[in-house]
Amino acid sequence: MVLGADRIIRMVREGVPVEDHVTGTIATKPLIEHLGSDQIEGIEGTTVDLRLGAIYKPVGRARLMRETRITPEIENVMDIKTSPDGVYCVKPGDYLLFQTIEQVNLPDDLFAYIRPRTTLIRSGIPLLTAFISPNYQGRLTVGMKHQGIADVEIQMGFRILCIAFFPIEGRAVPYRGVWQGDRVSTNGEEERPF
Repeated sequence: MVLGADRIIRMVREGVPVEDHVTGTIATKPLIEHLGSDQIEGIEGTTVDLRLGAIYKPVGRARLMRETRITPEIENVMDIKTSPDGVYCVKPGDYLLFQTIEQVNLPDDLFAYIRPRTTLIRSGIPLLTAFISPNYQGRLTVGMKHQGIADVEIQMGFRILCIAFFPIEGRAVPYRGVWQGDRVSTNGEEERPF
């Protein structure tokens, strides 16, 4: 079962209980933060559109071992804070990381699934997405590999993803991973994966 638009809107406006990662206490936060009123009013079916807030480029090596990992150093190519109307030209073959403007705050009884908007797919840019675990709080970062044959210009704030929320039957193990929040990479530093 997927949450309907009415429940999503209520959870955005009234908030959901989530664990504060610093204090361990429960706080009430909107299910999705930094939404524009047009996004709430524009919910189609059961999904909410999310917008492009930052572009990163992996520039270093990776080393992914069972006991340690190093993910690539990254460079911030463009973000909405410094270039609110910025336009980036994505070249065929480019691999980039896109991060949303919006932050999600998942309670322990919901998980989410994100998918690219079809406009990107039709332009040769599928996004590499994942499930969003219960208790994850932060912006969402996805991979992007331009598979088309021509340049694509994309502007900060363009709607890149849609997100759907699913209730969990039974008890879930909450997310406690290192990607909590706005973190994009280990930035070339070694750390334990779990």
